[in-house]
Amino acid sequence: MSIRVQLLLVSLTTLILPWAGCQYARELETALRTSQEQALLASAGTIANALSAEPQRLFRDPDDVGAFDAARGDVYAHPLLAQPLLDGYRDDWGVRTAPQPLPAASPGLLPVRMLAGVTDRYLYLYLEVDEPHFRPEPADVHLGRDRFDRVELTLQEPGGAVESFFFATHAPGLIEAQSVQKGDAAGDRVQPEPRLQAYWLQTAHGYHLEARIPRSLVGARLRIEAIGPTGRPAGAPVSGIEAAPSDDAAGGRLFFAPAGLGQLLATFIRTGTRATVVDAAGLKLAVAGDLESGDAARSREAGRDWYRRFLAVDSTHLPQQSTAADRLESASVGHALAGHPDAEWLRIGDGPGAVLSAAAPMLIAQQPRGAVVLEQAGDQLVGLRDQALARLFDLTLLATGVVVAFAFGFATWIGVRIRRLGAAAESAVTSDGRIRLQMPESARADEIGALSRSFERLLARLDEHTRYLRTLGGKLSHELRTPLTVVRSSLDNLESEGVGGAQRVYLNRAREGSLRLQSILTALGAAARVEESFKQAERVAFDLRELLISAVAGYRDGFSGVRFELSVPPDACFLRGAPDLIVQLLDKLVENAVDFCPPGGIIGLGLQRAPGEYTLEVANDGPPIPQAMLGRLFESLFEQRTDRDEKPHLGLGLYIVRLIAEFHGGRAAATNRDTQGARFSVTLPVI
Repeated sequence: MSIRVQLLLVSLTTLILPWAGCQYARELETALRTSQEQALLASAGTIANALSAEPQRLFRDPDDVGAFDAARGDVYAHPLLAQPLLDGYRDDWGVRTAPQPLPAASPGLLPVRMLAGVTDRYLYLYLEVDEPHFRPEPADVHLGRDRFDRVELTLQEPGGAVESFFFATHAPGLIEAQSVQKGDAAGDRVQPEPRLQAYWLQTAHGYHLEARIPRSLVGARLRIEAIGPTGRPAGAPVSGIEAAPSDDAAGGRLFFAPAGLGQLLATFIRTGTRATVVDAAGLKLAVAGDLESGDAARSREAGRDWYRRFLAVDSTHLPQQSTAADRLESASVGHALAGHPDAEWLRIGDGPGAVLSAAAPMLIAQQPRGAVVLEQAGDQLVGLRDQALARLFDLTLLATGVVVAFAFGFATWIGVRIRRLGAAAESAVTSDGRIRLQMPESARADEIGALSRSFERLLARLDEHTRYLRTLGGKLSHELRTPLTVVRSSLDNLESEGVGGAQRVYLNRAREGSLRLQSILTALGAAARVEESFKQAERVAFDLRELLISAVAGYRDGFSGVRFELSVPPDACFLRGAPDLIVQLLDKLVENAVDFCPPGGIIGLGLQRAPGEYTLEVANDGPPIPQAMLGRLFESLFEQRTDRDEKPHLGLGLYIVRLIAEFHGGRAAATNRDTQGARFSVTLPVI
């Protein structure tokens, strides 16, 4: 693995900073949640205390402490945000609760499903009546109300008086209520009441009635009954619900907030908070505010969704938020109605959202009569967290990016320096065996500079040893020449004294050994003499073609056991160099070819001209060169012969060829022929 990759991986450890930021954001969110719970609970307690001081503004009948009971005919009126249109439909009410059936207490009354709603000015009633045999109101009502379908409404007014009205029609559409006025001897008379409006909508199974009643006429109780044309049976109660006590002829209680409670509640809350006042049964008396706030929405927009994936809080364990339209049901509300303020986080639907609910009891005469519930969406915290986290992530990611870029650039620079040092180390020993002592980066004060200086010291010691080896042959040749001369002169003197037959055998062996030793010393000094001749060589312009033709003529006379073939260009090939050295180069190549060429074989010499250079080639028949040796043939003292003869071979011939070629700025190479034998080529630039 390269240093760049290693440093890149190391620099990526800075990503622990965003992770630490996430953990910090989690702790921050926990602290914010706790702070929000305490603050919201304190606000709920303050509002509850303020409302408890004015119970008449909370309850329409402060003395009535009984719990809501639908079986006794109690009716809950849902708060309506807007005034619906009287059209016989409830689609524009904004209430998701379906109409609830009124309890039937007397035979002869029609089944009724009812939904009630209230605004600041009106009480709205929506009735669904099952009547398969509808009979419209006749023109003469005095004929008897038991002959047509009608809805009778009994109201207890705010002053305590009880008023009765009925809705009937001869045709569907917008109608007004009617009341029966006691008359004289002529009988009762029907009086229209235009303040009570309704819309009668005929259906396949009966009819719908959507009525609007001014709140000024609405007191604490209400009775509704739908009567068919058969009339009320004898002895049947006048109510369409379970009979109330005899002194309660106005029917069941009507539960909804007094006028102005919603506006009063709205003055206590701020944007993004929803406040709900519930009675002792958890029924909603007033609702103000909204969970959605512009700040929260902007915070969500400012936050990054992909940040939230790292910080998403698991809300699956939280209890579900109440979705009932008429009441609030949760643990915190239950505790508050028991007299103990409480706060809890609730899950919104099936999504990951959560809402904080804080409930405080409203104590009247030291008894809990209801509770104030404040709700805030968790998105506000998420927005604050996301803003802080976005800035934290931006800074840490920017810092990480800078660190990674710097580390990658630094690693690249280190890699370049190391590659330069490696390239210099690989080329420190030249093709001619010389050593370059200067290494890059040696002036640096860091570890790479120290390594470069170590290479220089190593190369300096290697160069000393190489120079010693390079001059060893000449030194040995010089030092051994005198003892060898003494040996040879002694042999000559011994031979002149006269020796016997057996002694002459040993004398001849000693003379042959001295001659062989003389040949070895001559070969050892050949390379040194060639290098020394480079200093004295004088470059001249000569015709390489004529030199090659003259040399081949001499080779034919000197090596009669092989055949020579020559291939040269038709015109002159001028080269600037040392002709004597070129001849010596040819001699070494031809001698090497003759050694490996079989008797009667062919040695081919050729000269080829190319743009800017000449190529001398010497090819011979014989065995190919092993592939492992092709790259080492021109090294000093390298010998590939496996057979031994009396002629010494020290592996210096091809080494001298390489030295002469490099002296002329060229290069030497060896390859195997396609058929058999080998080919040696020397490329010389035209200077």
